[in-house]
Amino acid sequence: MTSPAPAYALELRQRFTPLQNRYDLVGVDASGSESILGYAEQKRFSLKEKVTFWSGQDRSQVVFTIAARNVFDIAGTYDVAAADGTVLATIAKDVMSSFTRSTYTVDVGGRRLVGKERGAVKAILRRVVEVLSDIPWFFPIHFDFTSNDGLAMTIERQMKLRDVYRISISDGTLDWRVAGALAVTIDAFMNR
Repeated sequence: MTSPAPAYALELRQRFTPLQNRYDLVGVDASGSESILGYAEQKRFSLKEKVTFWSGQDRSQVVFTIAARNVFDIAGTYDVAAADGTVLATIAKDVMSSFTRSTYTVDVGGRRLVGKERGAVKAILRRVVEVLSDIPWFFPIHFDFTSNDGLAMTIERQMKLRDVYRISISDGTLDWRVAGALAVTIDAFMNR
């Protein structure tokens, strides 16, 4: 699928620590300059997932949150909320479609986006490798999110030691917090 020029781009960078995952969400402008938009620390082994993105290292201001609706949910439904609690989007895994390619539905202000893992053959091969060898897939993984208007954004996992996701948003009306939350959710669903 050919991507139109991005309206804006982000990177989600994950760092591993023994008790939590840390995410840095970075804005990248056309010249390659970067600005930190927020960071989060996700506790491992929590019963009900919730990730809070903060604007500064001192945790002085919440930027947005991603929270699971239920403790154990096969489909996995998450709400993305602004600092004041306003729901920006609802993300759900489409379990049936995900048997061959990971698929997510995103409800954003009355609009629906559908995100699919690019390349069915690679998606099936990834599943086989992970099940048979219990070795995580280190190669790039790409997702395309479309609406009725066409391609809205792509998320591309880079081939690096730590997880880095490049998020290219072609729909300038899509809130960057929703785009960042989608990358975190994909990372969490894939047990990265």
